[in-house]
Amino acid sequence: MENNMLSGFNESNAFVAQHDETEKPEYTRADAVISVFAMIAAFCFVRYVLFHVMGFVTTGLFIAVISAAIIYLKKKECEFSRFNKLLAAVLYIFSTVFSITANTLIKDLDVVFLIGAGAYFVYSVGASNRNIDRFLPYAMCKAVFEYPFSHFGTQGKITSDMLSNSKKASNARYIFIGLLITVPLTAVVAALLMSADDGLERMLNGIFNNIFGNGFWDTALQLIIALPCSMYLFGLLYSNAHRNALNALDEQACTQKMYNMRFLSNLIVYTAVTPICVLYVLFFISQAGYFLSAFTNSLPEGFTYADYARRGFFELFAIALINLGVTCFMSLFSKKAGREKPFALKFYSVMISVFTLILIATAMSKMIMYINRYGLTALRFYTSWFMVLLAVIFVLIIIKQFRFEMKISRDISLVFVLMFGILCFSRPEAVIAKYNIEMYRSGSLEELDTKTLLKMSDDAVLTAYNEEVVTKEEILRHRSDKDELRDYNLSSVILNEKMS
Repeated sequence: MENNMLSGFNESNAFVAQHDETEKPEYTRADAVISVFAMIAAFCFVRYVLFHVMGFVTTGLFIAVISAAIIYLKKKECEFSRFNKLLAAVLYIFSTVFSITANTLIKDLDVVFLIGAGAYFVYSVGASNRNIDRFLPYAMCKAVFEYPFSHFGTQGKITSDMLSNSKKASNARYIFIGLLITVPLTAVVAALLMSADDGLERMLNGIFNNIFGNGFWDTALQLIIALPCSMYLFGLLYSNAHRNALNALDEQACTQKMYNMRFLSNLIVYTAVTPICVLYVLFFISQAGYFLSAFTNSLPEGFTYADYARRGFFELFAIALINLGVTCFMSLFSKKAGREKPFALKFYSVMISVFTLILIATAMSKMIMYINRYGLTALRFYTSWFMVLLAVIFVLIIIKQFRFEMKISRDISLVFVLMFGILCFSRPEAVIAKYNIEMYRSGSLEELDTKTLLKMSDDAVLTAYNEEVVTKEEILRHRSDKDELRDYNLSSVILNEKMS
């Protein structure tokens, strides 16, 4: 396919690298253009995502990268199925998160999501997928690691060949070498002139400080970090557009790998899991009053609301993770699993999942009781979101035991994207501020902690100001203690307008 694509190019519309002992890759004008774009985008990513505030600029950056990837893949005649178009729409939608919220945690999570989902999108287009991969973990490993790093150095080879074939680049290289040679002599002359004249010394010191101040070294560091980021981005795009030398995901091979992982006798698994299940039964019986009190809105003797809710969450977190690990272990390493899974293995999986769902329901009831008493905080909001997500995953695990053909990777992915979308677009800290203010005005909350609201992002501060629970002077006093660099997002822009 690549040879056919290259055959139509001549010297005016394509670059063809000369083959030598280093095996320079063949590349087209589209490859050269996307290589330059990757360098610019990588520097902007480091500058406006890793080093500086994220807002409208970061939204524009991700939209530009997604659009460039689509154009490049179309130039390479890749097929865009309905599923891939939906993936592109999801990426565009989540790129707007940086502009609508000032919440740093949400934006950091969104960056991770967009990188992973973006890598899978490029992989999916290159593979002409029409649905989520059945073996999604294997596909994600190829999308995020194997394919990009398989061509990690290709951008350097293409750039080197472009520079060697460009007359202007050769002239620029000679100029750079000339300047490099004259630096020591120029430095000596400058030092002598500075010693001879105070005015020139002040002038040169000012020029030096302006050029080589903190901003210069920050930019230099950003350029250094941007280099591997650029190589990764180009490797991701180039590898999926030139798949001839890559190992495609083979479902039969994945099935065989999973089959080879099954080395434990089912009897050993049952023997190992049975004591855990018995322990859960005894635990629920002995602590029935403790757990059921969460549903009756009453506290067990000797507990405060804070201790009761906090203890419930840590119980959930530890036990749920253990149960999730045990369930996955049974499904992956039991000799008879998958389509051959016996009733006993299904029973144990369902039993552990049900125990976990009971714990989640109890913990959620306790958390609601605690929130009704003391109001919402960021930690309470995020843990509640996590518990709901975990509950849905265990429900899907239960359904999977009775429907083998169910694509659980696809369903969990869809649920996660939906839940993550709710988390991002709900603007959690605005919800927290609004809820606490309403609770305070209704009399359910004894005291409104405005200091905590002012320490939150501009999402919460703007809500508090609109609800007239904080003054302009309080906001300005608090904002004066912050870094001058502020997020360019909707909440911050509106708040700045109100403060001016």
